[in-house]
Amino acid sequence: MLQWEPNLSLDRFQAQPKWEISVDPTTLHFYEPYRLIECSIGKNPTGSACRRIVASFSFASVRKDSEMAETRSNKGPWIHRFLLNLFTVTLAVLIYWLLGFVINDIGSWPSSSYSDVENRLLDLELLKTSNNLEQQFAETKTKIEDEQVRQRLLSDSTANSQRTMNQLLENRRLSLQKDVTPSAEEQKALAESQQLFLSNQKQYQLLNEELARLNEQLRDLTKRQTENEQELTAGRLPVRREFESLQRRHDLKISVLKLSFLTPLLIVAIVLFLKKRGTIYVPLISAFGIALMLKVGVVMHEYFPTRYFKYVLIIAALLIVTWILVYLLRMVAFPQKEWLLKQYREAYETFFCPICNYPIRRGPLKFMFWSRRSIKKRSFPPSPLTDVDEPYTCPMCATKLFESCEQCDGIRHSLLPSCEKCGAQKVLTEATS
Repeated sequence: MLQWEPNLSLDRFQAQPKWEISVDPTTLHFYEPYRLIECSIGKNPTGSACRRIVASFSFASVRKDSEMAETRSNKGPWIHRFLLNLFTVTLAVLIYWLLGFVINDIGSWPSSSYSDVENRLLDLELLKTSNNLEQQFAETKTKIEDEQVRQRLLSDSTANSQRTMNQLLENRRLSLQKDVTPSAEEQKALAESQQLFLSNQKQYQLLNEELARLNEQLRDLTKRQTENEQELTAGRLPVRREFESLQRRHDLKISVLKLSFLTPLLIVAIVLFLKKRGTIYVPLISAFGIALMLKVGVVMHEYFPTRYFKYVLIIAALLIVTWILVYLLRMVAFPQKEWLLKQYREAYETFFCPICNYPIRRGPLKFMFWSRRSIKKRSFPPSPLTDVDEPYTCPMCATKLFESCEQCDGIRHSLLPSCEKCGAQKVLTEATS
């Protein structure tokens, strides 16, 4: 729907230096904030009537100077870029730690205890018998160790008595050889040594008998323990199966809770990345998304069986690689403006045609040969014969690479947005690219 405003004059807009006016044979189009002004012109455009287009069907796209200028991204100094990357990685690590704390709290949900399942399903008499046998076995083993200690002490005492008795007998033999009668004290000491030796031998024999009895008892307990363990092993099979089933259900519940917490956050991260990937908040969203993807992978690896997780992993890898490949193919088939500008800039820097990669032989390079590596090592002193700046077209693909600027009439790059002499902006369309 068109609404006429006859009081609008073209002079009002021509006096504004910020307005871009595109002219076709019959109409002037230019922008005012939130509206498009269309002026019908004849031979004298200053007196032409103007109207504001509220809704139009098709018209030439016209922008202000600021809208036509290429959006410049200020990368900042290297220390700023380094700190930006450093704090992005730090943010990802902190988010990963925070998610780990939440996941660990979810994983601390109590599960079934093996002892409870065992007390519920296993015969309690077998458990009681097993405990009694273990207690008797420990007591018997302690008694055997005590008897062995007493036996070692008694053996040492017997050895000392024997040495004393041998020494007394040797003294008595020497006395008899000299026809000296032993004294009453020596005879009494010899008799006491003999008595002590015989007593120790008797006690040592009793200790041997006690150790033999305890060892026999220990062997009997070992045999009974073996039989009891066999019965317990047979009885614990259903207990173990029940406990593993309960544990699997508990792990499944915990994994569902963890993924229920992580999946919505991952979806939010993906949506934010798709909507905000051209904004300044991309590092924040990337750190958040990377931390989430890593944590989701860890949770899946922890709870998914290996035979299933490997399929999930390879399918996810196939999807990612396929998506990247399709994205690269689409970049080649339908290149974006920023990607094309980067390609053009790099080609101009090495003096190759951005379209067909043919050398740009103009100026000092007209009769030279170079490659992308060798061009950086060459120096080209100015020459009055070759320092003539003029338009240039690629002889291989017929692409115009250098042309005259419409504002300063100097020679500018045809495929770059700004004139290097006057800074005039040029809107690069698909046709220009």
